[in-house]
Amino acid sequence: MTGLEKITTQIIDDAKASAQKARTTAEEEAAKILASAKAQREAQAQQQSEETQAQAAAIAAHAQSGAALKKRQILLAAKQQIISETIQAAQESLLALDGDAYFSLIFKMAGKFALPQQGKLILNDRDLARAPKDFDARLKAAVEAIPGAALSLSGETRPINGGFVLDYDGIEENCSFEALFYSSQEALQDKVQEFLFQ
Repeated sequence: MTGLEKITTQIIDDAKASAQKARTTAEEEAAKILASAKAQREAQAQQQSEETQAQAAAIAAHAQSGAALKKRQILLAAKQQIISETIQAAQESLLALDGDAYFSLIFKMAGKFALPQQGKLILNDRDLARAPKDFDARLKAAVEAIPGAALSLSGETRPINGGFVLDYDGIEENCSFEALFYSSQEALQDKVQEFLFQ
């Protein structure tokens, strides 16, 4: 082997060694990059999984809250319906009273709502037709505790469901069952709710 061949062989061997070293370094770098990319991908996957779980939990909590609200609304609507039906049934029970019990109630109401002045008590068609013969005498007795109160049965009628209208020289006070229940609606609802649900 000549000197030139030795130098050439040496150069080739050095080049091979350098190439091997560069290849090893490149493979190590590639392995590091792959490991880093894998770790980054796993971290992103973990973060995405946590975000997805958090979103799912938020959606579930929102759905549960919405369901609880809907349940409360349905329960409240059911209670309101029961209260309305109870009040309606109470009003209908007054209208269904037999003649004597019904007119006893009318006289009690007159004693409560009469003003201390002269006036007329007006019924509906049905009640005027079935009014007892001693109506005026019983009406007078019902209001005698109110000084100055004097009521008499009017021959006129009003389109009311039951109860009466008091007429004081053209100024009327509606004491029909419907009007009384309407004006006392909130208090009645509170009483019925307290009775039924507490």
